[in-house]
Amino acid sequence: MRSHKTNSGKAREWFPFLLPFLCFYVVFMALPVLWSFSLSFQQGGLLGGTFYVGFQNYRSVWDDQVFLTALRNTAYYTVLVIPTIMVFSLFLAMMINQMHRLQNFVKACIFLPLLSSAVPLAIVWKALFTPGREGPLNYLVGLIGISPQNWLANPALVIPSIVLFEIWRGFGFWTLVFLGGLDTIPKTLYEAAEIDGAGIWGRFRNITVPLLKPTFLFLAVMGVIWNFQLFDAVYMLTYGGPGYSSYSIVWYVYRNAFHFEKLGYAATMGIVLLVLILLLTGFQRRVMEGK
Repeated sequence: MRSHKTNSGKAREWFPFLLPFLCFYVVFMALPVLWSFSLSFQQGGLLGGTFYVGFQNYRSVWDDQVFLTALRNTAYYTVLVIPTIMVFSLFLAMMINQMHRLQNFVKACIFLPLLSSAVPLAIVWKALFTPGREGPLNYLVGLIGISPQNWLANPALVIPSIVLFEIWRGFGFWTLVFLGGLDTIPKTLYEAAEIDGAGIWGRFRNITVPLLKPTFLFLAVMGVIWNFQLFDAVYMLTYGGPGYSSYSIVWYVYRNAFHFEKLGYAATMGIVLLVLILLLTGFQRRVMEGK
């Protein structure tokens, strides 16, 4: 009985500290999701008002070829970004972890792109992607015999170009997360494995990878969430072009809501995106946990 009263007293003590976060969560997260779900059963926009149409938006969205193109593009972004940045960041984290000097300086340098917004970074990268021989990226690839490319106007190159920007912008965070995971691995395990004759690859495969499994899961889940919400790079670099070749789902949601005055239809695509992300993250968790 006394234990129950003690727990109740502790709950009353902590609740005032939790209350601001709960209010923030309800006002800025829970209520907008519920409002979007309600809005997905309506048609219309901000200027002309909305009216109830039932499940018509949900039936229409899967017949929308632009939405299906945006869905394929978003999946393509995700498939390109996550494996590439995960391998590169893990390799870089392992190199930094072995450094005895300037480690903090290197960490600060790789974290710098995260301190700036996507807008100025995209402006710089748009200059790097300048077509013709005068473009910096074209000059570099010209050194190895590749002809100049119009990176952001070629449907075959536009998504890889945006992916390159996204990898550069985000690899600092991924590297620091991997560094945190590497710091949790006891050094004695590597020493014992080395005494037993295990090489670099053996220690990596049998110690590093298994013990970094929670880190891999966290980054894989967050990577899917971030890349399925890709918007700012598309807005700044290509505006969805050429044609629909760089459309992402969130970009198409934005276009429908604020350009085409289809607020209800945009909300429907937002709910579909939410369900897709939940399904993908659940699938990732089951795969990573071996269930």
